[in-house]
This record gives sequence, structure tokens and C-alpha cells, in this order.
Amino acid sequence: MTDGREHVALVIGALIALVLQLAASPALAVGPAQPNFLAAYCVAVAVARPRSCGPVLPFVLGLAYDLAGGGPVGAMAFVLVLVTFVASRAMEALNNDTLFMPLAILVASLLSVELLYGALCLACGAGGSLADALAYRALPCALYDCVAGLVAYPLAARFLAGRPLRHPGSPQLR
Repeated sequence: MTDGREHVALVIGALIALVLQLAASPALAVGPAQPNFLAAYCVAVAVARPRSCGPVLPFVLGLAYDLAGGGPVGAMAFVLVLVTFVASRAMEALNNDTLFMPLAILVASLLSVELLYGALCLACGAGGSLADALAYRALPCALYDCVAGLVAYPLAARFLAGRPLRHPGSPQLR
């Protein structure tokens, strides 16, 4: 896949994630927990393309999340830039060409996004206690994000990185 086609696929995926975040996420809310499609997409891209993951996409999508939501402006943008950087470096260091490592890094990163965002909201005076923020917002949202991320990662690996997923024991396609 050429570099221009990858950028077009990256922007189209970001627009789809933004539309899902604005339209579908409030409809899927269960209490205070709702999925963060933007975080799932950013982390999936960082894990699928660890060498070419930059800070622009997570910052822009995090800022869109902050402006559309009710949290402190810049908090999700900061958290997404930080977590996607760490996820991409972890993927470069720990990649062993199996499906386990990308999914483990994806799940750990999405849990980190929700925990860090909850901590930043509490630090900015959003109210509530740490236990309430953890039990009623961060963990249910992280579960939602992991489901969205597990759907987004195979798509990102196929359309953005140009490599199909394969089982370690299967023959190599040429």
C-alpha cells in the first residue's frame, strides 16, 4: 500500500471513529459508562503501525473528545498522546508476530487511558471520590473501549499496516 493511500485510510478511519463517538456513543451509554471510539481507534492505530505512529492523530481526536464531552479541555488529548506513544514503543519492543502481544498491549493501553483520564478529571475538580471514579466510570468505560478496540485493531492492521492477521502456525501467503 502506498503512503498516500495509508494516509487516506487513516483519515477515513478517524472520521468514522469521530462520527461513532458523536452519534453512537451516547446511545450505547449504560449509566455513566459509554464507549470511547476515539481512544480505541488511536490505540489500535498505534499498535498496528508502531513505527509511523505520530502525536497528531491522538491529539486531534483527543481534543475533539474533550470539546464534545464535559471533561476538562486537553485532558483526553494529553492522555491519548501519552498512551499511544507508550503503546507504540511497547509494540516495537515486544512484538513477536503473534496475535497475543498486540491485543494485550491494546487492552492494557485502553485501561490506562480510562484510568489516567479519570485521575485527571478528579485532579481538575470533577468531583466524586477515587473509588467512585474507578468503579463507576473508569472500569466500565475501559471494558467498552476494549470491545471497540478489539474490533478496530484487525481493521487497522489490514487497512493501515497492509498486513493481514494470521495464526502463527499457518503457512505464509505470498
